[in-house]
Amino acid sequence: MPSPIKPEVFQYYGLYTGLTPLYLSEISSSDIRGALGVLHPPPPFPPSLLLSFLLYSFTHPSSTPPSTGLYTGLTPLYLSEIASSDIRGALGVLHQLGVVLGILLSQVLGFQELLGNASSWEVLMGLPILPCLLQLLILPFCPESPRFLLITKQRETQAVEALKSLRGTADVKDDIEEMRKEARTQEREEKVTLLRLFQRRSFRMPLIISIMMQLSQQLSGICGIFYYSSKLFKWAGLSEETATHATSGVGGVMVVMTVITIPLMDRAGRRSLHLIGLGGMFVFSIFITVSLVLRDKVEWFNGLSIAVSLIYVAFFALGPGSIPWLIVAELFSQGARPAAMSVAVLVNWVANFIVGYSFPHMQNGLGDYAFLPFTGLLLVFWAFTFWFVPETKGKTFEEVTALWQEGGQRDSNSGSPKEHSHLVP
Repeated sequence: MPSPIKPEVFQYYGLYTGLTPLYLSEISSSDIRGALGVLHPPPPFPPSLLLSFLLYSFTHPSSTPPSTGLYTGLTPLYLSEIASSDIRGALGVLHQLGVVLGILLSQVLGFQELLGNASSWEVLMGLPILPCLLQLLILPFCPESPRFLLITKQRETQAVEALKSLRGTADVKDDIEEMRKEARTQEREEKVTLLRLFQRRSFRMPLIISIMMQLSQQLSGICGIFYYSSKLFKWAGLSEETATHATSGVGGVMVVMTVITIPLMDRAGRRSLHLIGLGGMFVFSIFITVSLVLRDKVEWFNGLSIAVSLIYVAFFALGPGSIPWLIVAELFSQGARPAAMSVAVLVNWVANFIVGYSFPHMQNGLGDYAFLPFTGLLLVFWAFTFWFVPETKGKTFEEVTALWQEGGQRDSNSGSPKEHSHLVP
């Protein structure tokens, strides 16, 4: 009988059987639900995860079905569990790369001269069938998460085979031993429910960090650029046609900077990149405000407002774009990780909903100063990251979770000396 935490899709079914119904439901948005949806029964999602993807569906009614909200949590969760500690950051960024490539492709295909017109919009809306079918063909060849097999299902033989497939070598003893240690630690702990996640002291700080990291992504003001970039560019003096094409520049910058971030993630570290990203966004959010305020007095400030907006997006891609999803999976042990990811997904899309619907009112009320609230929030998030977020680069899951044992001291059972850090109160 699974514990209350295991109604999470990943915990119940693993990767393939957990994600396949989601891709089927994605395809079913093109009116073939009856033909394909019966192949898998719907997994029993927890309330927080259900609410998160319903919010996504509500805030994106014309784009994708609610299952898309689940991908934002399940994909980085899976990638973090199959990767070794030395490439876990880089592999996690690939999830964000897929997202931004999709954004750029949709922006380009949405040009009026391509498919964004009255005669071709049905084709544009039906194109998501293609990547969904591709994923359904690829998923059977993806190995199940070794951590899921060994720690959750106690299937060590299958975990070893999955690791051999993933690592390309038969020598996986170190990985297996690290998972055994985490499994032994989890056996000594009581079952983790969503309620227990909020009650237990050792989960308190990583949960707060996870929530703040998600908020730093969505409340940074990036949604204002993504959702209303065309309007912002027209606000800066561009014609409607030029503003529409300039919007693709946002997606292009995101793709380029995400590619640059891949090798940096396991070299510079998550915390450092997040601080650089937030700091850059803070500075250039001020420049955005200044350029908008003075655009009527200085003619070339119209172009400057576009340039600083794109640099602002570049700093977002450097850190806040991918790190919040990556670091949540790193802060928790196997038992608590799905529940924590569920909370993170919920917080992320609630914040997305708030910004998406409030930003037009902020524009109407604050005018050229609409980005100033985000400037203040960016400063708060930078300070929080500096004081409380630990560096997880190169650490095993056991080493990271040991930071939260007994108020930030390492678990005495690990044999490591107790450590105190200003990063962990």
